[in-house]
Amino acid sequence: MHNVLLTGAGGHVGFALTKKYHAEGWRVFATCLPKDRSTELEALAEQSKDQIRLFDMDVTDAEDISRVADSLKGQSIDVLFNVAGLTVHGDIEFGKTDYAMWNKHFAINTVGPMRICEAFAPHVLRSVRKIMMTISSRIGANPSYGFVGYRATKSAVSQVMFQVHLALRDQGVVACACHPGWVNTTNNGNKGALTPDQSAAMLFDVVDGLQPGDGGKFFEPDGSTLSIVTQQFDQKPYGMT
Repeated sequence: MHNVLLTGAGGHVGFALTKKYHAEGWRVFATCLPKDRSTELEALAEQSKDQIRLFDMDVTDAEDISRVADSLKGQSIDVLFNVAGLTVHGDIEFGKTDYAMWNKHFAINTVGPMRICEAFAPHVLRSVRKIMMTISSRIGANPSYGFVGYRATKSAVSQVMFQVHLALRDQGVVACACHPGWVNTTNNGNKGALTPDQSAAMLFDVVDGLQPGDGGKFFEPDGSTLSIVTQQFDQKPYGMT
């Protein structure tokens, strides 16, 4: 049986992925903030006969992360899926940036996934699949104004996953980022194009189809890819390659 660890399992896409992986026969280590433990998530875990294990974990808290990692010591994690994220519709007007909110966005959306990848790398390296996937967003490269802090975190976390790929590829780890699609949630006023279940099903298929050569890529929900970085092969004396 394969194991998956999900952050943000109490959120819209996170809960949908929990359901999807469970339905596909995986053992799920579902983590989220205590306040995000819904009655539906707890009921699903209770009915799963210990195939879904719930953990309270804040992706910004190093001690919290270490506690969960230590409790799973010796376990293999085939897929480490960073789903937890913060979306606040701010930074609309230039000159009125909420920098405290920027810091919160970066702590959850960018630094959090790096913390998780580092803490659970030993578990992933013990596994068969050796996959690390982080939900990013196309908005990180979208050429329009607004939500500057959120956009910056998503652009940054895509680069983070490219760096994780470079760090761990020689050990067989496939590290990637993905776009979940425009998902119908309360965060966007329920105006998305995909339901959480539809997004989760598509992302499951993307992850399930990953090959060793797919590390460092950014995936759309349909499995197509976009560039994370522009690789500069023409060396210049005045710039880094």
